[in-house]
Amino acid sequence: MNKRKETFFQSIAALMLSQFIVKILGLIYKLYLTNKSQFGDEGNAITTAAFQVYSLLLSITSIGVPGAVSKLVAERTAVGDHKGAYKIFRISLGLFSIIGIIGSYVLFCSAHIIANEIIKMPEVELSVIALSPSVFLVSIISVYKGYFNGREKMSITAKAQTYDQLTKTFVTIVIIEFATIVSKITNTSSISSMANLATTIANIIEFGYLYIFYRKELGEIKYEIITSVNYTPVRMIKTIKEIIFTAVPMSLAPFIGTIGRNIDATTIMGGLQSKIGYEQAKLQYGILNGKVDTLINFPLSFSGTLSVALIPGIAAAKSKGKLEEVEKRINLSLLIGLLIALPSTAVFGFYADSILKLLFPNASAGEVILQISSLSIIFITIEQTLRGVLIGIGDNKIPIISITFGVIIKTLLNKILIPMDIFIGGINGAAISNLISHILMTILCYIWLKKQVNIKIDKVKIIKLIISTVIFIICSRIIYKVISFKLNIKISMLIALILGIIIYVFFVIVLKIIDTKQLKTLSFRQKKANW
Repeated sequence: MNKRKETFFQSIAALMLSQFIVKILGLIYKLYLTNKSQFGDEGNAITTAAFQVYSLLLSITSIGVPGAVSKLVAERTAVGDHKGAYKIFRISLGLFSIIGIIGSYVLFCSAHIIANEIIKMPEVELSVIALSPSVFLVSIISVYKGYFNGREKMSITAKAQTYDQLTKTFVTIVIIEFATIVSKITNTSSISSMANLATTIANIIEFGYLYIFYRKELGEIKYEIITSVNYTPVRMIKTIKEIIFTAVPMSLAPFIGTIGRNIDATTIMGGLQSKIGYEQAKLQYGILNGKVDTLINFPLSFSGTLSVALIPGIAAAKSKGKLEEVEKRINLSLLIGLLIALPSTAVFGFYADSILKLLFPNASAGEVILQISSLSIIFITIEQTLRGVLIGIGDNKIPIISITFGVIIKTLLNKILIPMDIFIGGINGAAISNLISHILMTILCYIWLKKQVNIKIDKVKIIKLIISTVIFIICSRIIYKVISFKLNIKISMLIALILGIIIYVFFVIVLKIIDTKQLKTLSFRQKKANW
């Protein structure tokens, strides 16, 4: 049997295609909920608040796990120690299963206190309970993903997350339609909890898929173990320490980021409530963290995918001393990320009102917030890529420091800007403070990476990307102005964007911004043996 590892290009292609499908399904999910008369911006506020608490617990139990496991597995498989790599997987599975069970129990039992005493939104309690089993499920899912990613089989991770989102979208629509039409339930809190219950059901399906694939792969895994070289027996307690010492730093950055988002929710709600009252503050928070964040996170998911794809490859390259390959991956990842980030920023900046009216006809407020937030896409894209590189080369310190610094800056700016009665105040102030914090975090990560790895960023290609983006938005706006006199505004916008994207892709190809031949060759793996 002849098996090959996925190349860097194949990994990125699989993950990006998956992210595209996931985000389209996620957008359908969000459109359905937001335009539901019993849900709207209030429902967004409830589900988002519950999800922030859930994410905080995930950041402790599992967020750093895929990166840590993939890094440790990649380092061992790079030198032929497949037996050691499998041992990492087995011990991680046992360790994080226990941690996940504890996390689920804590979230379930603390739901009332979290909703009433911490978030101060009683409507959140049912949603928190509905999400509690997912803490355990995501913990073990993360270990499987880390193992497959470390073995450079990221297409499996891609398929798993696609099935997860597909299930979540389908189950949400079925449950809520049944509840509202058949059972005549109109309470926003109950509907929000049903949407979050669908997340737990989707996690069950995702775990099932990963486990079935793992069982199919056992034959290949056992063969790798038998032919393993460079294996050094290590005591279990030492392996556990290695896993924890790798996972904890990787989890700290997302953990601090999640704490920041929870603090953010508190400062936004508190600052707005004193100005416009609880109900209006809840609606404004729902606009920012429900609709706007959903749109902004669409392009950002691709840069997050690149960051994940970078870690095992860079870890393997560094272990072999191939610093030139590390630099190539950094440049290609930045270019691919910006290839999506730059036009996304332009589209959300120039078409914010039209996009919101098209997607959320029953709750279309938020134009200025979306325009401000769109600028952060560029900086978050660069920041995520640089963070993935730093983790890949074994430097977890700066990602933690940069996120901590960003959280502090954002909290201080929220306190200053939100109470203001001018344009940069209120909910706009929250979006501005988020933008400034990400700019500063990006600068910090870049300065430190330059000290660690003397990389040379391909500025010429980045300038070409900026030029292509400017041409794209100018052409699309001209087309929009010309045809909007004769056609419906929404149809005019779609036609203008489609033609503009074609022009953008044309210039990206003509200017030779992405070298696909080089991209396809970026793999550190050898062919596997025939058997």
